[in-house]
Amino acid sequence: MNQAPRKFHHRIAPWLVLPLLVMITTGVAYRVGKAWFGLSKEAGSTLLHIHTGEWMGPFGSAVWVVLVGLGLLVLSLTGLWLVIKSRAKGQPRVFHRLLGAVLLLPLAATAFTGLMFHFGENELPESTGDLLMDIHQGSWLGKPVTPFYVLLLGLGLLAMILSGLKLTRAGQKFRLFRKG
Repeated sequence: MNQAPRKFHHRIAPWLVLPLLVMITTGVAYRVGKAWFGLSKEAGSTLLHIHTGEWMGPFGSAVWVVLVGLGLLVLSLTGLWLVIKSRAKGQPRVFHRLLGAVLLLPLAATAFTGLMFHFGENELPESTGDLLMDIHQGSWLGKPVTPFYVLLLGLGLLAMILSGLKLTRAGQKFRLFRKG
């Protein structure tokens, strides 16, 4: 089996942990906070400001969105390659693979539509922008389901991050992942 996709996956994943955690936290807090806790417009604006990297200015925001969005897409594609080509052994690896397979389409759709919206927001017709956001945040499932979708997708990605860390040599050194 060609090891290049595996090595690439293992090399870029650690660099995306912190940015993905920021995206997960702010995205879930915004959608769930707005739907269930009456998040104020000001607090929501602050969360989106962090979520999109606007606090770094236009160039920094573009780099942030590309880094996280394309990074998640690349991890999804290399992870898919690994699911197809390798035979996982051990409970943590099987869990990571199965969860990755389940989350592949929703995560890829979320990353892709987030990228498209961010870079096309000013040029796209309003209806296209609305469609991209509906897909990005699961609004197409209906208003009552949207916060659950976002929360489950965020928790799923968090579980992917934690299970991926557990598979690394560095992850084995953390007490959190030791047995006994």
